[in-house]
Order: sequence, then C-alpha cells, then structure tokens
Amino acid sequence: MLALDGHSDWVPAYLREYRQKGYEAAMSFMARKYVGEILKSPQPDLWVLANAYVLAGMREEALDTLFQGLKTRHLGLLQVRVDPDFDSIRNEPRYAELIRQIGFPTE
Repeated sequence: MLALDGHSDWVPAYLREYRQKGYEAAMSFMARKYVGEILKSPQPDLWVLANAYVLAGMREEALDTLFQGLKTRHLGLLQVRVDPDFDSIRNEPRYAELIRQIGFPTE
C-alpha cells in the first residue's frame, strides 16, 4: 500500500518497525510519516491531520487539531464520537470538553 501511495521509500523502515516491535508500532511509524506529509500542505485538512496525530500516538496534538476544527465547524467532527481511531483519547478531559462544545449529548 505504501508503494502504491508513492511512499516506497518508507517501506524498509515500516517493515523494520513491524518486525522489531509489531503491527501497532509500524502503524504509528506510518502515521508519523503521514503527519509530516500533511503538514507540508499550506492548508492541511484538520480531520485528516487529527486522525494522523491520534494514530501516531500524539494525543495532545490530535486534541489541539480537533479544537481548531471546532473553530471552523469542520464536518469531520460529526464523526468524532464513532470513529474508532479516536478511542485512545476518549478518556481525556479535553475530549469530553470537545464533545460538550460540539453539542453532542454527553451520555
């Protein structure tokens, strides 16, 4: 998949991460690489960036980006309660505040 996306140069490092540390570490590596790619854009899509941050284990950056999306009423925020990519931050107090500010029911 990486090669098909034009990132064949990432494959050796991805495979090394996978072999040494497993699937989650390899996916985190890939997500960190995508963060770098996304940030090169003059106007990165905040939802895509927040997804990449959270998958890279960059929880604070993901939450900061989601709050930026709140200011612009980004449509991706409508998925934040059901997108499994965000499971790892659901117990964060800032996540609860985000849900409150979006206007979703808290229960």
